[in-house]
Amino acid sequence: MNSQQAPQIPDIIGTLRRRAKLMAMVAGAIFLAAYWIAMGLPNEYSSYATILVEPQAVNEGLVSAGVRESDLKERLGIMTAEILSRPRLSRLIDEFDLYPEESARLQRSEVIDIMRRDVAVQPVLSALEGKQRKLREVEFNSFKITYRSRSSQTAALVAQSIANDFLEANIDARVNVSQQSLDFMQDSIAQLSQQLGAVEEEIKEVKDENSGHLPEELADNQEAYQTSVGQLREVQRSLDLAESDESFWKNQVLTAGALTGANDQASPAYRRKVVEAELSMMKARGFTDRHPDMVQAKQELALIDERIENEGEGEEDEVGSYAEQNAKSEERRAGLRVAAAKRDIERLTEQAEAARERISATPAVAARLEALAREYSHLNVSFQDFSARRQQASVQADLERKQLGEQFRILESAFPAPRPSSPNRYLILFLGLVMGVGLGGAVGLVLETLDTSVRDSRSLQSATNVPVLASIPAIMLQADFDARRRRFIRDALAAGVVAVFCLIGGAVTYIVVNDVAVFATADEVEEDPVEDDEQARASHRSWFLG
Repeated sequence: MNSQQAPQIPDIIGTLRRRAKLMAMVAGAIFLAAYWIAMGLPNEYSSYATILVEPQAVNEGLVSAGVRESDLKERLGIMTAEILSRPRLSRLIDEFDLYPEESARLQRSEVIDIMRRDVAVQPVLSALEGKQRKLREVEFNSFKITYRSRSSQTAALVAQSIANDFLEANIDARVNVSQQSLDFMQDSIAQLSQQLGAVEEEIKEVKDENSGHLPEELADNQEAYQTSVGQLREVQRSLDLAESDESFWKNQVLTAGALTGANDQASPAYRRKVVEAELSMMKARGFTDRHPDMVQAKQELALIDERIENEGEGEEDEVGSYAEQNAKSEERRAGLRVAAAKRDIERLTEQAEAARERISATPAVAARLEALAREYSHLNVSFQDFSARRQQASVQADLERKQLGEQFRILESAFPAPRPSSPNRYLILFLGLVMGVGLGGAVGLVLETLDTSVRDSRSLQSATNVPVLASIPAIMLQADFDARRRRFIRDALAAGVVAVFCLIGGAVTYIVVNDVAVFATADEVEEDPVEDDEQARASHRSWFLG
């Protein structure tokens, strides 16, 4: 082909005629390779089970759920992580004998990673929700669990088992949460009860230790103090009166003694009586012991006593006149009243002081009791609140145990897929055909571009710049036509043999890779798997609608 000129239709036809065989071989080889690859890939079946999230069966206005009703997407993510954990998937691998080839050459953790890639948990959205999902996050109330395997039966069994695990995990999680809430409330109530008992015991000890100082006894203590003070004043007046009477009757005794008989005024005894009378009079007037007259009188009395002792003078006879005896009797009675009044003063003073101490100690005891009362009140409020919450938690736990809260229900059970979900062999073959045709055309075009042979007069004239006067076309004899026909048949037979070989090889590869039973028994022929799958679907639909 002359690259210096634009290709014409005759050039394209000539190129196709000359390079058609090579282009067909390249395209056919690529297509057959794609066919062999498509047939060599193992069939994988996807089976899924749909789970519906049912709301709480009891009116939420009567009983609120004990489990936080968070976003379903969040809870689904948490449950998926739990169910796709290593122990659960390892149990499924052992139970259904999954991935035997991979288990023979890989570690269990690597096999579990392969299984995680084959499991998918996806929300089920309607057509309208699917369009709105691009604009915002939509809520959903159902999701499906899909599992992919080389066996349709295994895919259905594993998908159904994982769906059952979701149901059990949801029930266990809700029951555990409600039970843990109930246990926490019970533990808190027991702790609050102990604290209330300790505060009550402390209040009792404070009241026992401060008996008489309690706030409720303050009025009685104040009344007792006022009574003691009033009585003390009365007794003090009685004491003053008794002391005055005693002094008076002492003077009367002295006067009566002076008037009886011929008393010697120069005698020490007479002078002693006079001094004593003066001392009594001065005391009655209110003179203290430090008064000069009192000091002088006491000194004189001491000298008279010393003189009487030195002279051996005895005491004066007690027997006197009736007036003197009467005065002495009254003096003794007055002395007894003085002594009784002093005892009463001491007693009432002690009582008033004790009442005053009780009154002064009452504020501290009241403050301590008030603090304990506040603490008891707070603890009691918390105790009542937790008691109400425990009752609510008990109802919520009973609700979850009876499975009346939000529940997962299998809307569609997993069933064996009637046809494999992958690989998409039609797509692989189509891509192989497109690539083969494109690559074959590219190879033919490259070879034609690199070929510098002159095949027509136009190419010769363009190459030499010499006008071509005439051109002689190729002359084909019958022998040439026969030879070309034989060559064409030979090439077609060879291509057919290669194509048949590749087709048969691909079919054999498909049979070997997917373990397809070539010869089926009469019972197997009678059983149509597609019909069974359709019946299974119909039964699921009838169960759901019923």
